[in-house]
Amino acid sequence: MVVGYGVMARPSEREATNDDTRREAGSGPVAEPSPAKDVGAVRARAKPKAARTTPRRVPERRGGRVAVTQANPLALSRQEMGLLTKRLLVLALSDITRDDHDLEPIRITAWEYAQIFNIRGKSIYSRIEESARELLEQTVQVKEANGDWVMFQWVSEARYDSGRDSRDKLACIELKIHEKLKPYLLQLRRDFSIIPTDQLLSFEGFNSMRLFEVLYTASYGGEKPYLHFDVDDLKRRLGLDGKYERFKDFTYVLDRAQQEFARYTCLTFEYEGIKVGRKYQQVDIHIAKNDVFKPRVRLPESIARRVPREADAEARLKALQARDLLADIGWTLDPDATVKRYGPQRVIDIVRYAHSLQRKAEATGRPIFNLPGFVHSLLQQGIEPPAAEPESGGEQRLSREAVRSVAASINDSFHQHRRQRAQAAWDELVSEQQELVRTLMQATLHRFTLERIERDGWLGALFEISRLDVMQGHGFLNLPVHLRTVAAYVEHYGLLSEYQPDDRRRVLAELEDDD
Repeated sequence: MVVGYGVMARPSEREATNDDTRREAGSGPVAEPSPAKDVGAVRARAKPKAARTTPRRVPERRGGRVAVTQANPLALSRQEMGLLTKRLLVLALSDITRDDHDLEPIRITAWEYAQIFNIRGKSIYSRIEESARELLEQTVQVKEANGDWVMFQWVSEARYDSGRDSRDKLACIELKIHEKLKPYLLQLRRDFSIIPTDQLLSFEGFNSMRLFEVLYTASYGGEKPYLHFDVDDLKRRLGLDGKYERFKDFTYVLDRAQQEFARYTCLTFEYEGIKVGRKYQQVDIHIAKNDVFKPRVRLPESIARRVPREADAEARLKALQARDLLADIGWTLDPDATVKRYGPQRVIDIVRYAHSLQRKAEATGRPIFNLPGFVHSLLQQGIEPPAAEPESGGEQRLSREAVRSVAASINDSFHQHRRQRAQAAWDELVSEQQELVRTLMQATLHRFTLERIERDGWLGALFEISRLDVMQGHGFLNLPVHLRTVAAYVEHYGLLSEYQPDDRRRVLAELEDDD
């Protein structure tokens, strides 16, 4: 890993451009975004094989655009490379879809590369060779869920083809993505992001491009408006660990990215430095949707190929069916956004599965009180309905997905009971006491949380959860023992009595992980 130490002066724009486009290879530890903390905020600044002849597959799409689809740990990993190398990598990853079963060699022609980045003359070939060579040297270090990490190269092979022996007679670079990346690119069912390629390629600097990748992933494409990072952690993800020691120097990177976000992408952001002691160690970032933007890059037709019309019609019918099913269960979120995020078929499968579980729950006398919330949990946690299995005479162990489904249902019911008890206690308070609770919330909750609550008119799930915590912490609410922990709730109602001992342990372990 190549890092530097010491205080750096604020660089000029020319120096920052060179820093973006001439990076040393390296990788380093990756940490997940830190949870928001209630600390005093001080605003810092806001603003020789044969050439591949098989047809190019139709790439992953979001809203009709070619996109890079990757597991979140990969998108949030530490990356450090030159701008042209990153662009070549983005083009390669755009050719892979999450439903692929294998990583085939990816062919990018010199003509496509020149058209996208407006490069003229013979320098295109030397630039592609330089980028491919650097990409071969790059490593990526991904942090896994259990805290371990794994490191490997992005590509295992790069081959230049002059095009003399190919049918299209076009010179190209052929890349073989490393086999170790399969779990992060193929057969993805949960915890992945779909980032529009034309927006990624529009950035004029590596730091801004990486920041867009990180913020787009961490905010679920702008659906999560408030993010919190340790400054050192955010710099590591951008490959800037050991640089920009002073926060005011790092704000140069953030300010430049702000401008490019607003011009070229679907997101904008504001940031606020948080002092811990005498040093800015954390940063809060507010994400907003951007309806007025224009990507700087236009993809050639050979890359941004249209989906066949029959597939378009079928996809529209599936999307309509999924939206109708969501409406039938009383879905309160934006159904179009939900269908776009999870896919029509997955929404259809999950709603049907939730209905089947609801019928079973009602038959045992323990109904699911909040079906839309239950469906939302199943979608967010990436649960797949178990495949139908032939019945057998003996007891069968619950599948992994069935364990997660049972745990999700119990968790939803537990929190629903807690909110109901808190609402009942709130209704019994006199107006002076209610006003006091609101004052305590204003005094103890984080500023961003308060802004969201006020924007929602002191209503909604966030208000209810925050109110419950404040009421419980200040003696206005005394929850019974069985509503203090989910384990006590399960024990009190005997929710797992019908399951085998091993399955009960597995469900309880899943509940502890969720908690």
